[in-house]
Amino acid sequence: MLLTPGERRFLLELHQRGIRYLLIGASAANAQGARIATVDMDLWFEDATDPRIAEAAKAAGGVWVSGAFGMRPPQIGGLADADRFDVVTHADGLDSFEREFSRAKSIEIDEIALKVLPLERIIVSKRSAGRSRDLAQIPALEEALAVLKEKSSEDQ
Repeated sequence: MLLTPGERRFLLELHQRGIRYLLIGASAANAQGARIATVDMDLWFEDATDPRIAEAAKAAGGVWVSGAFGMRPPQIGGLADADRFDVVTHADGLDSFEREFSRAKSIEIDEIALKVLPLERIIVSKRSAGRSRDLAQIPALEEALAVLKEKSSEDQ
């Protein structure tokens, strides 16, 4: 999963401002070696009302639409070549952001250290969501997890 220049710029702006977020869902699974199809990058922010997110979007050439009044989820828009971001405000089957963040893996992509939800937790979330498209991804996620565990035991 390579980042476009716009995606990279936005993520760097988030990092520069100390905004905590997790990459979750299929894109997080792909970053850990799973081979499942996805077109988006799901970002789960510690606090989606943090005004620094809007600052980061603006500095990267885009806008942050807060999703005020619960009318729709927050959105990131206007970023050149960076339309894959989806903001997640609820993740089925997961614990609090703080708890999941403490479990997160750090993975470097295009020289950016990203916190990603571990495969085990992605599987829990997809099972809890129960949507057919999520359930269909579980075998590939479990296979990727088994490969990672096998590799880990070989490295010891």
